[in-house]
Parts: sequence; structure tokens; C-alpha cells
Amino acid sequence: MSEQELTLKKMILQATLLSNLEFLKNAMPTIYDAFKSFQPIDTGVAIDDNGNENLFNNGQFAYSENPRDLAKNQVAVFLDNPIYSSYDIKHSSDEHITFKHAALLKSIRNVRNADTGGKIPKPTNESRLDFICFLGGGLGYQIEELLNTKNVLNVFLFEPNPSSFYALLHCIELKPLFDKCMNQGGGFTITVGGDEFSAVNQISALLTKQGHFNLSIIHFFKHYDSELITKTMKSIKEFGHRWHAGWGFFEDETIGVSHTLSNLHAKFPILKTAYSFKNPLKKADVFVVANGPSLDSAIEFLKENQHNVIIISCGTALKALLINNIKPDIHVEMERTAGLSNFVEVVDRTRDITIKLSDLNIVALNTVYDGILKRFKTAYLLTKMNDAGGLLIRRLDKRNKYSYPMYTNPTVTNTGLAVATELGFEKIYLVGTDFGFVSQEYHHSKDSIYFDSNFEHKEVVKDNMQTNMIVKGNFKEEVFTTNIFDSSKSGVELLLQSKPYINAFNTSDGAFIKNTTPKHISDIKIKNKLINKGKKITALLKTASSREQLFDSNINSHIDEVKTKLKVFLEQLLGLTPPNFHTREQLAQAFSEQNKMLLEMQHKDETVFILVQGTFKYFQTYIMASSYYYSDLDKRAEFINSCINAFNEHVNDTYIEFIKYYNKPAKV
Repeated sequence: MSEQELTLKKMILQATLLSNLEFLKNAMPTIYDAFKSFQPIDTGVAIDDNGNENLFNNGQFAYSENPRDLAKNQVAVFLDNPIYSSYDIKHSSDEHITFKHAALLKSIRNVRNADTGGKIPKPTNESRLDFICFLGGGLGYQIEELLNTKNVLNVFLFEPNPSSFYALLHCIELKPLFDKCMNQGGGFTITVGGDEFSAVNQISALLTKQGHFNLSIIHFFKHYDSELITKTMKSIKEFGHRWHAGWGFFEDETIGVSHTLSNLHAKFPILKTAYSFKNPLKKADVFVVANGPSLDSAIEFLKENQHNVIIISCGTALKALLINNIKPDIHVEMERTAGLSNFVEVVDRTRDITIKLSDLNIVALNTVYDGILKRFKTAYLLTKMNDAGGLLIRRLDKRNKYSYPMYTNPTVTNTGLAVATELGFEKIYLVGTDFGFVSQEYHHSKDSIYFDSNFEHKEVVKDNMQTNMIVKGNFKEEVFTTNIFDSSKSGVELLLQSKPYINAFNTSDGAFIKNTTPKHISDIKIKNKLINKGKKITALLKTASSREQLFDSNINSHIDEVKTKLKVFLEQLLGLTPPNFHTREQLAQAFSEQNKMLLEMQHKDETVFILVQGTFKYFQTYIMASSYYYSDLDKRAEFINSCINAFNEHVNDTYIEFIKYYNKPAKV
């Protein structure tokens, strides 16, 4: 290469950098600020002996061949043998399906599989790829090549090395790629630096913005191997299920509103904000007891020390404690269906238990069936966030008097820990909070309802415990877990992270929990005495709760406002999806418009948003994912329109049920 050609190439590289910085200044100002005066370390772009732009890293060129040719080859390999994730649902057997949404989702699966044989054809054969994650940017030629070869809706680029990304800024023009995605209604997102969790979190944010239906198929394009890229792929596999966890359904929210109204009419007090009262027991040793297998090894300790510690029992751990004559100071429940009664009332049906429900205090989420709460000596409510009933309480709370903790889902362990922290306790031991198991046959305490000879859901529970998921253990190297256990563990970790003043110990022989200290139950020594513990707990619960502002007239006024807005909103949403789609791309556009409306409603009226958002997310994602099974585009269009028609009818039907039953006892 002549000196003149070399000079020209360098000028082009510099011009490309300046063009990209100008683009980033407006489109991605945070990245612009990081790179406007950036000085690379050990890595940069240079012209190699063959006259090609190349990545120069630690004294040598990274690419042994022309980087542009390499990019073309990588794209060809990717299109021929793509790496991707696909969204699917684990359906219950017909006899265990209670809700209409579950029946309809399963019918979509049945039709899809009958039509197609239940296999997805190569998704890169699609005319448009809706979501691609580029892991490692290099010089970016593979991104440019793929977007020139295929229409792409959403791009996520994760480049761990800032110096490498700075080199990329010299080589490809980002604005045309960005515009291609944006002009189709998609997005182009870039994350530079950080750890593997940065990528997972940014993908989650992109899904929220662009619509979770983009989960249907996600492509992963790995440009180069590195320890961090490998960790990122592993984290996506481990934690990607959290992107679609806990959306809820309209039918669930109807039950939650019904139970919330019943509980307010029953005048159960609501826990207040922690700073509005004093807890004289805040330094006491508090044991949050869940129903994991390791509870069995903690029973003797709890029995010996129960008079000098505070015990908060979570859900089905109650029977295991009471059958061993251990009386919890506070019991906690969170499931919304009335069917929870069977799991609670087993206490009164078990002959060897002398302590009754009427001897106990309960704190439950506002969604729990009032018929259960009335069985206890005293009952208190904890407001559930991201819940229509909880948001109703918040609308009534003009003085910000009540507590609104995050991370109370998806299991009762999350609620139990939230109760402990909202009451102001500062030293907490986690017992039976395994969030996993060593043996899939030994998944809960053997003294709990799950191992009763007459327990009718044994096969369902056994099926739910079948898993290949493995996580780091608390005392063992690794343990099995499930999606829901892992999501629950994440909630515990985030709650403790938000309250760094809490000293938390994990005694369970299950999953390792961040922000806790592993501690064998046998190593715990209780030194303090608790005098008149029962009276002090009773006084604390009364001091920590209130019923102010919860007047029936205010409740009815807010409900009427929600009903009016909800009707108009659903008409607008369903107006975007008349069943006359010809392509999957048209469907994606309609779903994108619905998602924008949902996000706008989240800011305008969160109660209306929460009522319907989960149903739309689940059905959008499942219908879109199922459409990929059809290679015959005419049959695909027919399937899409049939699904949309059934979904629209389902939403209308569920709305009518909400209007009829929101203030009536729940049906399930």
C-alpha cells in the first residue's frame, strides 16, 4: 500500500469516528460522553500488512484474515446454523386447568402442534429477524453485513471492552444501521463495558420498551470468545427466564381486587411505613421459616429456642412447625386464590396439632382470601405492589401512611422477608429458604402437606420439580433449582440489597443467596431472653398498622373511575388488532403499538395498566412465538387471525367478568 493510500485510509477511519460521535451525541448521549475524549488502552484499530483495517491488541493483530471477509463468513454460518432462544409455556394437564386464560393458551399450543408437528423451522429463513443480540462487537463488520443481508427489527450490541468499541467507531457507520431498525419500528441498543449482568439487564430494559413479544425468538450472534462473553451467555441461560416471570393475568387481578375489597370491608389493618413507628424488638433474633427441605434439620433448634427468638412462618411451613409443637409469632401468606384454604386449614385437620389457627397472628398480602384471614386470632395486611388491589390502597392513601415494599413475589418466602423488614427487624436468619434441592424427591419439609398421604396434588408438585437448572449452593457446590425458586431467590437478594443495615444469615442447605452470610443452624447461639414475647408482638403489630383513610365511599369512587377508564382503554387496544393480518411482521407492528399504549397507561393510571398488561404480554408473546412454527405463510396467517380472534373474545369476556365480580367473593 502506498503512503497516499495509507493516509487516505487513516483519514476515512478518523472521519468515521467523528461521524459516529456526532450521531451518538444525539442518539446515545451517555455513550457519547464516555467516548468523546476516550484514550484506548492496549487495543485499537490499525492498518495491517495487507492494507486491511484490523484490531491491534497487546502488540499483535487480532484477525489473521481480512476482517470484512471474516464477517461475511460469520454471517453465513450464523444464517445457516443460528443460535437462538424460543419462548414456550409449560402447560398443566386438562384436569388441573382452572382459568380461561390457561385453557386458551393450551388450545393455541394444541392447534400449532397439530398443524406443524411441533417444531420450529430454521428461524433465520424468516424475511425479517426481530431480535438479535450481538455479543462482542470487534470492528463491527459482522453487524453491518448482517443488517445489509437481512431486515432486522431490534439489535442489542454488548461489547465488554471499551477500547475495542472505540476501534469499532472508526470502522462502521452506526447511524444507517440505527435508522434501519428505527424505520421499521424497532430499536438499536448498545452496552459497553460492565459485567455479564449488564447485558442481561439491558436486554430486559429493551424488551420492556419494544414489547416482550420480542422474546418469541431471540438470536445470539457471538463474534469472538472471551471469558466475559462466555459468562454472559451462561447468565442469559440462567436468568433469561426472569424476563417473562410474574406478569400475571387479568383473571388473577380480578380475584386480587375482589379479595382486597373484602379485606378492607372486614377492616383488617394495613402495615404502615417502617419510619412511622418504633419496634422495641428490632434487635431480636428473627427466624423467617420457609418450607424447604432443610427446615427438617432446623426443627430441634427452633423447638429449643422458640421462646427467645421471633419466628415468622411462611405458607406451608406452618404445618411442619405446628406438628412439632413450635408456635410461630407471625404467620405469612400471599397466594390469592381461595384454594389456598386447603393448604392453611390442614392445620385444623391434623390430629396431632394442638395449636390452632385461632391462636396465631397472620400478616398477608392484600390479595389473600378474607375467609382465610378470619380463621386467625388477628389479621393484618401488607400492600402488594404491581397489583390492582394494592394500587387501589395506594390511591386511598393520600398521606403516604402505608408500607409499599417491593419484592413480595413470587413465593411466600419473599412476603415473609418483606414482613420482617417492614416491621423493622434488623437481624434475620433464613431457615428452610432452600430455593432448590439436592434430591428432586425431597423438595420440601417432610412434615408439610406435600408429603401427606392424602395430598391430591402430589403428581403436579413432582412434575414441577423436574429440572436441569443448577445454581451455586449455600453449603454445597451446587443444587438443583427451578425457574420460580430462582426468581424468588432473586427477589430476596434484591430486597436485602436495598436494606444494607439488615444483618441476614442463610442457614439453609440449598441455594446460595447474595447479601446473606452462610451459617449452619448448629453454629447459632441465642444469648438474649425475650420476656412476654407474645404481648410484645401483639403490641408491635397494633402499633405498626392502621385503618385510616380506608372509607367505603372513597373505595367505590376509585373503583368507578377505574372501570370507566378500563372500558375505553380495552376498546382502543383491541381496535389495533382486528383479525385480518397477512404477515407476522404486520402482527408485530400491531403488538408494538399496543405495547406503546400500555406503557403510556402505566404513567397515566397504573391500576388500569396492571389489570390487563400481563394478559397482553403472555398472549402476544405466545401467539408470536407459535407463528414461527409455520413455514407455510398462508397457514401462518390463518393461524394468527384465529388466535387473535380468540384472544380478543377472551379479553372482552374477562372484562365482563371483572365488571360483574370485582366486588363479589372470588370463584376460585
